[in-house]
Parts: sequence; C-alpha cells; structure tokens
Amino acid sequence: MKQPPTSLVDTLRRRAKEQPDKLVYRFLVDGEQDEIILTYAELDRRVRSMGALIQSFTQPEDRVLLLFPPGIDFIVAFWGCLYAGVIAVPAYPPHPARLEKSLPTILRIIADARPSTALLSSALATAIRSRNEIKSAFGNIQLLVADQAELVDWAEQWQAPEIEVDDVAFLQYTSGSTTIPKGVVLSHSNLLHNMRLIEQCFGATEETHGVLWLPPYHDMGLIGGILQPVYTGALATLMPPMLFLQRPFRWLEAISRFRATVNGAPNFAYDLCVRKIKPEQRELLDLSHWEVAFNGAEPVYHKTLAQFADYFAPCGFRPEAFLPCYGVAEATLLVAGGPKSKLSTQLNLLNSGLEQNQVILSSGNQEGSRTLVSCGQTLPDQQITIVNPETLIPCTADEVGEIWLSGPCVASGYWGKVLETAQAFGARLANSEEGPFLRTGDLGFLKDGELYVAGRIKNLVIVNGKNHYAHDLERTVEGAHPAIWPAGCAVFSINNDGPERIVVLAEVNVKLLEKEELVAKAIRESIAQHHDLHVDDIQLIPPGGIPKTTSGKTRHFLCRQSYLDGTLKKFSLI
Repeated sequence: MKQPPTSLVDTLRRRAKEQPDKLVYRFLVDGEQDEIILTYAELDRRVRSMGALIQSFTQPEDRVLLLFPPGIDFIVAFWGCLYAGVIAVPAYPPHPARLEKSLPTILRIIADARPSTALLSSALATAIRSRNEIKSAFGNIQLLVADQAELVDWAEQWQAPEIEVDDVAFLQYTSGSTTIPKGVVLSHSNLLHNMRLIEQCFGATEETHGVLWLPPYHDMGLIGGILQPVYTGALATLMPPMLFLQRPFRWLEAISRFRATVNGAPNFAYDLCVRKIKPEQRELLDLSHWEVAFNGAEPVYHKTLAQFADYFAPCGFRPEAFLPCYGVAEATLLVAGGPKSKLSTQLNLLNSGLEQNQVILSSGNQEGSRTLVSCGQTLPDQQITIVNPETLIPCTADEVGEIWLSGPCVASGYWGKVLETAQAFGARLANSEEGPFLRTGDLGFLKDGELYVAGRIKNLVIVNGKNHYAHDLERTVEGAHPAIWPAGCAVFSINNDGPERIVVLAEVNVKLLEKEELVAKAIRESIAQHHDLHVDDIQLIPPGGIPKTTSGKTRHFLCRQSYLDGTLKKFSLI
C-alpha cells in the first residue's frame, strides 16, 4: 500500500479495490482436499453484508460475542464486527451437543465483556434456544444467526463507520491458567503497528503464502493467521486445529502442495510432526520453499529445532528457516524475533547460575548446563527492559529478571479491570520512576541484543532458595519413560504451611505401559539425576487429561487446583 492504512477496515477495503481477484483465504474443511476459497473482493462483499446485519442490531462500540468453530463463517463475522464499528469478542464456541462442558467459560467472558449480541451458527443457536436453563444464562443477549448464505443481499446497505486509530478493535481474552477471564483491549493502532513489525520481521510480501492451523480465538491464530495476510496483501491457507492434531501430516502436506513460504506454530507442533509423520509420508513432501518457520507461544526447545531440521532435511527443509520469536497478548502479538534466514543463536548456561538468577555461560554439553534458544532481536519502536521482580530495579547484564515492555504495540489494559490494569500495565522502575511498562510475568535476559526467555514467574518451582523452571522439569519427565506422552505432563509445587512439595502429572500411553510403578520410578530417578530434586507425588493420567489452552499451553493453575481438590482423572491398568 502506498499510504499506511488508518484502520483494519481501511486495510481490507483498499486491498479489495487494488487486488480484487486475488485469493486471500483458502480454508481446508477436511484438512486436505475439501476447500472454500475467497478473493479479496468476495471477502469484502461478504463482510459488508455481515457488517450491515450487525449494524441493524447494535450500537457503535457495543461488544459482540463470536461463537463459531474455525472457518470462513468465523472470519467473516470477525471482519463484520470491524466493519460495523463494534468491538469483537472472539471466544472458543461450545459444541452444540456438549453445551454444559464449555458453557461456564463462555458465561465468565459474558459477565466480563457484557456483550449486547452474540453471533453464532444456526446449530449452536438451536441448541441454546432448546434448553431454557441455558437460554436464560445468556440473559438479554441477542442471539444472531450469522452463517446464512442470504446475508450477501445486505452488502449495499452497509454504512462505513467512523473509526479513529485508537478506537478498540476487539477484546483478546487471554488463555492463561487462571479461571478469571481478562480481556486485553486492542486498538486499531496496536494491531496495525504490530502487523507492520511482523511483516518486517518475517520479510512478508504480497507473494507470501502461509499455511496455518492455529485456533483463531487467540493472538497467534487470529492476528497472525487471519489479519496479517490482509495487511500484507498475501494468501492464507487455513485448516481446523483438531485436524492437524489428529494427523500432523496434513499441515506439512499442505505446505508442500501449495509451496507455502511462511508457516509456524508453537514448539510442540514441530515435535508432533517428527513423532507422527512416517518416513514413507516424508518422501511425499517438498519443503524447499519454506522460508520462515516461526516458533513461538511457548518455550522454544533447541532439541526440537535440531530434530525437526534433521528429520525433514531430505524434503529440502533448511535449519536457517527457523525463526524463534516471543510475544504476549498484552503487547498485541510479536515482541521479539528475527532476523530472517539466520541460524538461531543458542547459549549453554550453568543450571547453578540460573537457580540464582545468574547468566553463567558453560562450555559445550557440560554436565549441569542448559541450552536456551534466542527469541530474536528487539523490534523497532519497542523497548524491552529486564527488571528484578521484587526490587523493581533493572537487572545487570548477566542477571535473569522479569521482562518488561513498552511501545506502541502494548495494549491500553484489561477491559473493565482498573486494578489489574494498573498492576500489569502501569509498572515503573523504582530507581528512576521511568514507565509505564507492561509486566509480562516472563523471566529472561538480553545478551548481544537478543532476548532469551527462561520461564514464567508463576511456573517457578522454588526449593531451598533455588529456582527450577517447570518446563525444564517437564522435559525431563517426558524423556524418563517411553510410555509418557511428549508434551503430556505438568510439574508444579504446593506449599501447605510446610516445605515446598513437587508434584508430577504425566499422561501415559497404555500400549507402552506394563507397570505403573516402573514409570513412577523412572520419573523420580530422572528428576533426581538431572535436577537434584525429590518428587513428592506422581499421578499418571490418561491422554488428554492435563488441562491446556486452545493453543496447547499447559494450564498449570488448573492442574494444581484439580490435584488439590481431587478431581483429576487418574490412570489405571485395572
């Protein structure tokens, strides 16, 4: 675009005018061949229809809840909210046949955002209206069915809203581990600035093509997978998350077939591809055109990068395509990353130093050391400061501290939460009063201009004054016994007015399990050997038993709470 867009609406409208016949979205309904495609002009017309429909039921700046499964209907409804000048509230939809399971989460979001209207599928609307107790839970919210083809007739009735750059575009409800929802308030300005940074970091152009399966309800899937392609004028091929999880080959096969150039996912997805894609399937893939394989949303593991690059090297995958990055919803999405086409930087650090928040380099694979992968460079206009979370004083160059952020991508706060906003978004340095900063809750350090993330403050296991990162312990548990599912464990500590006690939850594969006590013994020995820690309790649970967010992150708070209140579904061979 010759002139920078002034809003997300301006972005799509101009793309539809300048490249009307170019494809913008391809949605693989079955993850493979069954596809729905939209050009920029078709998308604009459908969104104008949706926008006109929403305008007829709402007032400007109303909150509108979106309850759609991943797909074109969700995309059109989200853009339709922007075109209508209302505030979109995307949320993971309840299944029409299993409303009770996910309804409490939806009701908590409703209580917080107070939407006037909910856009939803006809199947979900029918299910809600057929149950009086569930219908009453939605109160006075208008249930507006918005998956009908006849909505195209509304396009000419759309009225372009007056949007200022600082107007709220949508509320991004964080998928953290607590049960209290917090809606990050993201403006058009936040989003436009962050998408410009993503474009620069990934080297994206109008020729870029991405294949993504990420859930559209959270920052990486929504901003990176749905909004970013329109900002850049590129093409996105999307598929339902569950179809990737069931058969990871679908993702790489689509990347190969469409010669996609910029694709990515959290760390666990690359692990899953190595484990689940068979050598004979690998022979069908051509990954030589994959330019950027971004890796974010959870700790980036050096062995994952090495194993994926080695396993898919015969397909033409290049290790320098990996682009580890770091982002948080409160800063829109991307915070650090890049540069493109460069082997990721890694540091070997002594565990004994990290236990005391010190960065002490070790040589090679020295025993008692840990390898951290750089999440890239600080991006333009952003400021990253490493701060002691207790004294609120900046750390020295060789200290681990909390990652604090400031810049145009940082949101204005949490919707309707004055105290929480002040605590998270209003931090100031104790020695200079410089600020305000966003406190991320993540621990890390800067070295040679690159950011290294060590873990989260809330997920620290502190024993005898030493810090142990939960994800480090979880990696050790995963490798302790073949029956333990990769990315299928949680480690946390509990303190009931006594010494810290370490608890391990591990999902197990029954096909590889003979005796439960052998798995428990292997876990204890591995934790003792690699971390010099004693495990107080081990719970083996069925696959899928560990609570996770829709993007695959372990919900440590819920794991701990379920353990304490005895609601964990335990595994048994009997």
